[in-house]
Amino acid sequence: MQEYFLGGSTPTGFRTHFSDVISKDGYYTYILKGGPGTGKSTLMKKVAKHFRDCNVITYRCSSDINSLDAVVIEDKKIIIVDGTSPHVFDPIYPGVSQEIINLGSFWNKDALQKNGKAVQLLSDENQKCHRTVKRYIKAISSINSDICRHAENSLDRQKLSAYIQRLSKKLIPSKNNIDGRREFNQLSSLTQEKYMTLPVNEEYSKYFIKDDFFAGGNFFLRKLADTFTENGYDITVSECNMLDAPTYEHLICHKLKLVFITGNFMNGLTPETENVINFTRFYDKELLSSKKQRMNFNKKAVAELISETAECLTTALKIHDKLEKYYINALDFEKLEKMTDDFIKTLE
Repeated sequence: MQEYFLGGSTPTGFRTHFSDVISKDGYYTYILKGGPGTGKSTLMKKVAKHFRDCNVITYRCSSDINSLDAVVIEDKKIIIVDGTSPHVFDPIYPGVSQEIINLGSFWNKDALQKNGKAVQLLSDENQKCHRTVKRYIKAISSINSDICRHAENSLDRQKLSAYIQRLSKKLIPSKNNIDGRREFNQLSSLTQEKYMTLPVNEEYSKYFIKDDFFAGGNFFLRKLADTFTENGYDITVSECNMLDAPTYEHLICHKLKLVFITGNFMNGLTPETENVINFTRFYDKELLSSKKQRMNFNKKAVAELISETAECLTTALKIHDKLEKYYINALDFEKLEKMTDDFIKTLE
């Protein structure tokens, strides 16, 4: 079972590519609506557990890594997704390819309205935290982009291109004339546990990209992605959203069981493989050295901002948990559980 994040916060707000998943031919999507504490994540966890022997992909919530935002049962071409803010989804072809399931129908509205002021206050406080998170991420992205710009000026593209060509011949056999597909899913996101990267299937061959400057890894993965798709292989790309422009960070080719993971000063990943590509050899050392003081300052600033952002997300989650209690206390669990059981039977 592979896991991703549904998306994550960016300088311009929440960003996700999940609409591309919903629009796949032949898939049917159930869009869950309802407030906090209405059982959306619990329902999806039960579905994922029930169909664990199928090819299931789960999508975690970047604001609460213990919650699910979506489940895809590939064998059945069924998608279940949380369609509430910040990732609002609505049916494109209602009843044909998508439908809404309203979990809010199991609320006791009178019980909720008795606590209306408390609910409004907590909701407003939660939104304030997320607005602060957005401001921090704008600062992080601006500083990271400064690092990347200087690194781009120092990058030896000719040397790196020659290396990519050699590695591609070694790893990517020629397949056919049909171009492969390029899909986007988030392996990394900024969470309450700082900048986090989810694990990939242990059976896959892994290549570890060591690059603290973004530019080399991005260039490498984009060129590699082109080679995979030109040879007919489908790939999954994970972007880093902590720069002004989305930057390639990880790449998976499921068919060839190959994974390319970037380790940098943000995610703190260390290699679990012998296949380590140290990108310092693809940068002009003198040019980078001339910006060393600025680069080090930037990295420290980003590390501090990530810590503050994670703390802010933790505060937002605590507020959200308090908010959930009001909804949970107003929920008819008996009806919800029956609906969940009936829903799973329908999916079978």
